[in-house]
Amino acid sequence: MNDTSDIRPLQRPVNGTLGRRISLQTNYFELTFDADLSLYRYEVRVAHANQGMPTILGRQVATQVILHLLRTEFPEYHESIATDGYQNIISRHLLPLQDNPHVVYYQTNFYNVRLSPTGTLKFSQAYELVRKEAEGREQPPTESHMHALNIILGHHPKFSPHIRFIGTGTYLNLGSRMSLGSGLHTLHGLFLAAREAQGRLFVNVAPKVAICYDDCSLDRIILAYIRQNGSDMTKVAALVQNLRVQLTHLGMRKRSGGFVPRVKTVLGLAARDDGNGLAYPPTVPYLGAGAKEVRFYREPRSQDNAVGGWSRKRKRPLSEGYITVFEYFRSVHNITIDDPWLPVVNIGTVSNPSYLPAQVCRVVPGQAAPGSTHTAHRGLNGTPTSLASSMETELSSVLGLYRRSEGATLTSLGFSLAPGMIRVPGRVLDPPRINYRQGQRASVRAGEWSLREMRFAEGTSVSRWTYLWVSTSGETYQCHSERRHLEVAIEKFRTRMKMLGVNIPDACRPGLYVSLNLRRDDDMNKLAHALDTVRESSSSFLLIILSEQSEKLYSRIKFLCEVERGIRNVCVIGSKFLRANERFLSNVALKLNLKLGGINQTLPDRSLGIIDEGKTMVVGVDVTHPNSGNLPAQAPSVAAMVASVDRFLAQWPADMCTQSARQELVTNIDALLTSRLYLWRKWNRGKLPENILMYRDGVSDTQYGSVLGVELPRLRKACRDLYGSISQKEPRISIVIVGKRHHTRFFTPERAGGNDGRPPQSTNPPNGTVVDQGPISSSKVWDFYLQSHTASRGIARPGHYVVLLDEIFQPPHGNHQPRTHPNPANAIQSLTHNICYISGRATTASSICPPVFYADLACFRARFYVDEMLRRDSSTYPLELSLHENVRDTMFYI
Repeated sequence: MNDTSDIRPLQRPVNGTLGRRISLQTNYFELTFDADLSLYRYEVRVAHANQGMPTILGRQVATQVILHLLRTEFPEYHESIATDGYQNIISRHLLPLQDNPHVVYYQTNFYNVRLSPTGTLKFSQAYELVRKEAEGREQPPTESHMHALNIILGHHPKFSPHIRFIGTGTYLNLGSRMSLGSGLHTLHGLFLAAREAQGRLFVNVAPKVAICYDDCSLDRIILAYIRQNGSDMTKVAALVQNLRVQLTHLGMRKRSGGFVPRVKTVLGLAARDDGNGLAYPPTVPYLGAGAKEVRFYREPRSQDNAVGGWSRKRKRPLSEGYITVFEYFRSVHNITIDDPWLPVVNIGTVSNPSYLPAQVCRVVPGQAAPGSTHTAHRGLNGTPTSLASSMETELSSVLGLYRRSEGATLTSLGFSLAPGMIRVPGRVLDPPRINYRQGQRASVRAGEWSLREMRFAEGTSVSRWTYLWVSTSGETYQCHSERRHLEVAIEKFRTRMKMLGVNIPDACRPGLYVSLNLRRDDDMNKLAHALDTVRESSSSFLLIILSEQSEKLYSRIKFLCEVERGIRNVCVIGSKFLRANERFLSNVALKLNLKLGGINQTLPDRSLGIIDEGKTMVVGVDVTHPNSGNLPAQAPSVAAMVASVDRFLAQWPADMCTQSARQELVTNIDALLTSRLYLWRKWNRGKLPENILMYRDGVSDTQYGSVLGVELPRLRKACRDLYGSISQKEPRISIVIVGKRHHTRFFTPERAGGNDGRPPQSTNPPNGTVVDQGPISSSKVWDFYLQSHTASRGIARPGHYVVLLDEIFQPPHGNHQPRTHPNPANAIQSLTHNICYISGRATTASSICPPVFYADLACFRARFYVDEMLRRDSSTYPLELSLHENVRDTMFYI
C-alpha cells in the first residue's frame, strides 16, 4: 500500500451562503481549562512478578492491579490521576517514579507494574497554536491532547459501580433498567467524546439506550425470540453471535486466586459445513438443527464435553462412533434437554466446532444485544432548553461532578464544564420542485409529497408477467375462495401500476405455487424448478409473494433470480399484499418501474447545477463486511459501486466485487469504475463523462489519506486507460465522504407553531438545514452537515459530508483558471441537498444522498449472494460475484 501519511484532504475554501438563516443548538458542551494547565502522560505495563506465571494478563485483572497501584502507591495524587485501565495514565502532577517496577499484591498474586513517562501536555500552549493556525507545523499538537481528555472523561464512569461501560464512549446507568420480557431489558445512558474545533474544547453528548440480555438461560432467550420474531435461523444466529455464556453443566475452573466459572463465547449456531476438514466431521442437516439432529463423532478414549471441547476421564467407558448431542448429554451428564428442537450453539470454531445445547448456557449479565445501542428517543418532546438541561444534569452525574467522589474527575484534573448546549448558525435550503409526466408537479411539504393523481415521468412497458406464491406453512391457496382473494389482490396491483403510468397487461394465469419446508435444503429444488418455468416463458418480471418473512428464503430467491436465472423480480409479504392499500402498492410500483428501467420523478432544469449539462457522472461507493456467526472466518467483504447514466439521475445500475474480509478500502475500485464508464458511454452515444462526482460511504476520518493515496490513483488509472483509448481528455474528479455514524445533532429554538409541516413540539430543525460554520465545523477539513429529511420521530440525524477532493467546482491547487462556480460550497451543498429528492423508491427526501443509499442497498444484496455461495461451497476462495446478463445493468437491488 502506498504511503499516505503526507496526503491531506482539502481545507474549506469558503462558507456557503444559500438559504434562510436559522439559529440552532447542538449537543456540544464547551470545556474550559485552568490557565497554564499541564498534564503528564505515562505508559503502564503490568506483568506477573512470578516468572512461572503466564506473560499475558487479562484486561480485567490488569485494570484492577492499576487501580490498586494508584490507591496504595500514590494516595496523595489519587484524585488527580486518570487511567484507561490498561495502558495509559494521565496525571496533573509529576509522579515520583522509581527505577524498579512497583510491586502490587492483588488476589493472592504479586504483579510488577512499570510506569514510563511519555510526555507533557501543555493545553494552553497547544490550543493557542491551533487558534492562530500556525504555519509550518505539519500537524497541530492536538491528537495526544484529545486522547488524554477522552481518558479523563471516561475515568469516573468506567470505574463506577453504578455505570456500565459499553464500547467506545458509551456509559449506561444501571439504575435505569427497565424489563422488556423475553430475557431482555433496557438501560439508558450517554455517549461522551471530546472534540476540538476552532481552538476550543467540547464534549459531544448523545443520549443512548441499549437492549441488554438478562442473566438467564440461553434457551429461554432463543425460545422467546422465536415466538416473537419467527424461526428464521439466520436471525437467531445473529442474536447469539459473540454472546458470552457460563457453562452450567460443568463445575468451577481452578485458577490462581480461587475458582472461576467456565465462560465461553458463542460463535453461532451449528451449521452444515462445520468441521468439514475433520477426519470425522459432525453431521448437521441444516442451520439451527436441534439436539436430536446434530451428531458428532465420539472418540474411543478421550471423551469431550462437546465436540472439540475439553477432555476428561469418565467413570464408565463410552462406545466409539457418532452420537447426537441429545443422547450425549443424557448419557454422560445425566441431563435431559427440555426442548431438543431448539438450535444447538457452537462455542468452538467453524473448522473445529464445539456444540452445546442452549439449555446448559447461562448468559453472562451486562451484555448488549447486537446492534441494539441507539440514540435514545426519550424526553424529546420538550424544548431545546429543557432537553439541554436534562442532558447537562445527566452528564454531570455520569462525570461525578454533582457530589464529591473518591478518585479523579474532570474537575480535579483542571477542567470545567460550561452550562448549556452551544449555539451554531445554520441555513435552510429551499426544496426543489418535483416533476412527473406531462408537467405534473408534486406539492412538497416538510420533505414529503404524494403520488395521488401523478404518473411516473417515464413509465415502462411490460410484455408478459406472472406471479409466484411461496408458502412455508403448507398453505397453497388452492381452494376457490382463497384463490379468489389472491386474484383480487393481483388485479388491484395491476390497476395501481397502470394508474402510475406503467403499461402492464393482465398476468399470465394460472400463477405458480410452491410449498417449502425451510429446514430442508432439498425442498429448495421446488423453488428452482418454478423459476425455470418462469425463465422459459420470457416474462418481463416475476411478482413473488412470500407467506412469511424469512431472510434465508429471500436470500435464496434473490440468488436464483439475479445470479443464476436472470429474472427481474419484486418480493412482497403475502399478509401485507392481500390487504394492500394504495400507498403500499405505490411503493411496490416505485421499485418495479426502476427495476424495469423507468424514471419515477425528475427535477427541473438548473436544480442539479452542472449535472443538467449531461456531462457529469455521479458515483456512489460502499463496503460491507460479513456479520453472520455461521460464516467462515475468511468470508469476504463486499464492495459496490453505483453510477448515474444520464442527467436525470433516475437509473443507477450497480457493479460489485468481493475483497479481503474487513478491508475498508476498495481494492478493485478501478475495475468497478471502468465498468460504470463503459455503461455511461453506452447510454451517451460513445461519449465519456467530463466530470466524475463520487460520494464515498463507510470511511472514518483516519482513512481520508488512504482514500486519496490509494483509491484515487486507481480511479485516475482507470480513467487514463479508457479515456486515452478514445483520445478524450481525462475527467475532473471530486470526492465527498458521507458520514452516517456520528453523534452530532441539532435542535431549533423554542417555537409555538408547526407551519412548516413539522410536529408542533418538534425540536428538530426543518428539512434542508445545512451547517458549515461554528464550533462543530472542522478547522482541518472542508465539511458540512445536511439534514435533508424530516424525522418522523426522535432526534433527526444529519448527514456529515467531507469534501476530500474537488476538481469540478474549483481549479486544482496552483491552477489559475477561474472557478466553474463562484461559490464551491454553495454548489456542492445545494446539489447534494437537491438529489436527496430523487430517491426513486420513496416520496420523501432521503436522509442520506441517493448515491450512497443505493450503494448500501447493492452491498446488502451482494451479501445475500455471498451467503448463498458459501452455503453451497464454503471452500471456494476467492468468490467471484457475477450477475446474470438480464439483470446486470439494471437497478436489481432496489
